Amino acid sequence: MFEFPKKQKLCNETAIKEMFSNGESFVIPPIRLIWKEQVNSDDVAIKSIIVVPKKQLKLASDRNIVRRRMKEAYRLNKSTIENSLKNKGKQLNIAIVYQNDKRLSYKVIEEKIKLILGRLKEEI
Repeated sequence: MFEFPKKQKLCNETAIKEMFSNGESFVIPPIRLIWKEQVNSDDVAIKSIIVVPKKQLKLASDRNIVRRRMKEAYRLNKSTIENSLKNKGKQLNIAIVYQNDKRLSYKVIEEKIKLILGRLKEEI
């Protein structure tokens, strides 16, 4: 339930490009969510990618820390959206993009991830 296996990670380069060019998005500062409804070959309701741009955080150690915090917050809170997608029979590809030039604490990131997932659930 609180896993983040390889099947749930978005690795297909063409799907990522298509999502970034044709997907829908919204921002709850400091995080932007981009999503696109798509039929995945796997039996997974949601595939995701977490992005922390080098333009925002210069040091690799800072990017890694923020990426780990975002992954953990997403991993713990994704079950509600997964259940609603399975009930509706939909599949999504999502990208969670960090847009702040400072490293934030885990609590702040977790609150923002919860808000973003709640809003995504409403919009689907």
